[in-house]
Amino acid sequence: MSSADLLITGATGFIGFKVLLGALQAGYTVRAAIRSPEKAKTLASHPKITASGKTDNLSFVEVPDITCDGAYDEATKDVTYVIHLASPLPSPFLDPQTGIYEPTIKSVSTLLASASKEPSVKKIVITSSVFANTPFPPDASQEITAETRLSDLSGPFDSMLPAYRAGKIAALNFTDKFIKEKEPSFTVINVFPGFVFGRDDRALEVKDLYAGTNCILLPIITGQSAPNPMPSSATHVDDTAKVHLEALKEGISGNFGVTKLHEFNDAWKAVEKQFPEAVADGTFTQGNQPTVPLNYMVLFLSVLLPTQRYRRQLPKTLFPVNVHALMPSFGLVA
Repeated sequence: MSSADLLITGATGFIGFKVLLGALQAGYTVRAAIRSPEKAKTLASHPKITASGKTDNLSFVEVPDITCDGAYDEATKDVTYVIHLASPLPSPFLDPQTGIYEPTIKSVSTLLASASKEPSVKKIVITSSVFANTPFPPDASQEITAETRLSDLSGPFDSMLPAYRAGKIAALNFTDKFIKEKEPSFTVINVFPGFVFGRDDRALEVKDLYAGTNCILLPIITGQSAPNPMPSSATHVDDTAKVHLEALKEGISGNFGVTKLHEFNDAWKAVEKQFPEAVADGTFTQGNQPTVPLNYMVLFLSVLLPTQRYRRQLPKTLFPVNVHALMPSFGLVA
């Protein structure tokens, strides 16, 4: 197995692929944990990877089942850092209990156990979610931070969103307990993104955009209406990836929420303003996604994003930035 200083799990995902590209550009020697040789071939041959000029700095290790004890033993050998993004997303094709809830917890526990056996590991960054520490339904009067914790929820779970949320809560609580009881030699940082939107670098066709959380954003500009409100928690994929990579740096510790308040339907306002011709010719039509306010404080995020773009600019430009990032896939440029 090729040597590497950074292990990335979940590199085939929306956020994971952006993190992978950023890590290669930053000069890391990356080992990507993948479930099959086919996944490795797909990643290695992707135009964004080949165009990076960093293919010699990318290797792969097969981890077919992330829930098995010892799953990451081989993957963590001799690495210094780990970014753990691999976790099931809500999907109607997965059993809520065995396909979402249980693997969400187990993937974290197996990784931490494997890393504990490897003395070279110095830091692990785990992708959690704002849903891991946000009460539901959210209460806008209640301030939430990356240090907020919730009690584990009782299962079993028979619907995907409660299973996803319960899994994230339990995985976070397990991580906290592991650190307290095992006192590992490595540092653990949890990152809590909201709904992550923006250009999907994996996408080669418009239909590919619906593979990630952009499937929440796109209906608002393609004439579809959602019956249920969603919490006002969102972030750009570029910022999410950057936080993961900045967290690896020396001297950085703690946990980080990565989210901003927004109104989902502001996405349509951005399209109307910047792409009036596409609105007029029917390329885009107005949909509707109700929003529930959420009071999530991103304390200390300026440590990782010193330009303060997140604190000052993003509240006004979040949806324009996200929408603009998707436009090239529709053949449009602002």
